[in-house]
Amino acid sequence: MGNKIFERYILKDFFKTLILSLSGIVFIYLITDFFERIGYYIDRKVSSIKLIVYYIYHIPYVLSLTIPLGFLLGVYFSLGRMTKNNEILAMRGIGVSSWGIYKPVFLYTFLLSLTMMAFNSTVLPYSLKERNEWWREEILKIKSGRMVYQRNVHILTGSGWYLYAKNLSNNRMKDIDLVYLKNGKIDKRIYAKWAVYNDSVWILNNVFLRDFSTGKEHFLKKRAMPFKELKEKPQEIARMRGKPQFMGSLQLIRYINRLVRSGNKTGREKLELYLRFSYPMICFILVLYGCPLALEVKRRGLAFGLGWGLFLSFFFWGIVQFFRVIGQKEIIFPHLAAIIPDAIFLFVGLYFMLSRRD
Repeated sequence: MGNKIFERYILKDFFKTLILSLSGIVFIYLITDFFERIGYYIDRKVSSIKLIVYYIYHIPYVLSLTIPLGFLLGVYFSLGRMTKNNEILAMRGIGVSSWGIYKPVFLYTFLLSLTMMAFNSTVLPYSLKERNEWWREEILKIKSGRMVYQRNVHILTGSGWYLYAKNLSNNRMKDIDLVYLKNGKIDKRIYAKWAVYNDSVWILNNVFLRDFSTGKEHFLKKRAMPFKELKEKPQEIARMRGKPQFMGSLQLIRYINRLVRSGNKTGREKLELYLRFSYPMICFILVLYGCPLALEVKRRGLAFGLGWGLFLSFFFWGIVQFFRVIGQKEIIFPHLAAIIPDAIFLFVGLYFMLSRRD
């Protein structure tokens, strides 16, 4: 029963410090970003309301990026304060081991890491998409109203065709290149100077067709032709940006499956998906370092542990970015690029923690 009381006390202090740490980190990040761009905002005469909305959309991204550091500071300052005030010493004096002190923090940090995985799969992609749309329409003031406009269209259609176009404006596209792959090779390719969406059908104009399905190239030229394989409406094409960071995880999985069926590479998309689940585990892993450092505050000093903790968190973030780059370049498999940083720091963290247990 006594241990439950200690656990509630430790968790209460931990969560209070965690919220304060995260609030401070996010505020510093946002205020720094604001002052870096303040000249740009003044030149564009952006209203304060529009800026507030933009930064509200921006907060989930900042939170997902900085929350591991928030966890590290939360556990370090909460347990560090208890150590400095001899509260940890009192707990040990009545038989509470280091593991008894660590356990509630580890458990709830792990649960919060799982929560961040769900957050990265749902809330974050939506906020990123809305943030970019708001930036384009309200900050850059590229007003479209009900108009549909998209430059450099690059999407995979529902029928498996790759669509490239110079721009999409309302119901018209210019410089269209349609490619259909089979077994990783070009099966058909269609180029059109322009296209118009009329009566639920895209009509291609000034068309050049190349067919490789028989093993030999067959070339055909047409003045105009309907292309019923392109079933997407202009509004749908404008929304299908093909950027995995704007897709929810379920949507991204379906998109990856479509790429696989059409014989295309999926390294970039798979890496984005895997990182949504591996990166939040940094929160739990950094706590493995933060707890032992916090319990040594009186012996080594606050600055020593804080300095090492910050160094580790930024070093860990740098390793994650390094493996992200080599994963995107397909030097290693996407799942390895996502898992290796976590695995390395997890094993080192476990050793670091266990070597300092009573």
